[in-house]
Amino acid sequence: MACIQLKENCEFNGEGTYRHVNTHLSNYTRPRFIRIKSAIELTATFKYRKVQLMEEGFNPAVIKDRLYFLDDKANLYVQMTQDVYNSVKNHHFKL
Repeated sequence: MACIQLKENCEFNGEGTYRHVNTHLSNYTRPRFIRIKSAIELTATFKYRKVQLMEEGFNPAVIKDRLYFLDDKANLYVQMTQDVYNSVKNHHFKL
């Protein structure tokens, strides 16, 4: 999973992001999930706060941020829904 903050007045483009990731990253380094945060939280020593993000995982019922899933069949990042989450958890999507 990658956690990003968009520039002000920018929208997430699932198709463009997929093309960029597919072109510049190898298969095993492509993020399967992208989480959009309004602000990236830092620790007191200016490191990214990752433990909380890892504990929250990718369940859309828990996460209030926008979350996208890499759909290789559609060649884009699609918004994560509870149905997509259930399909991943039930192994209908291969990660």
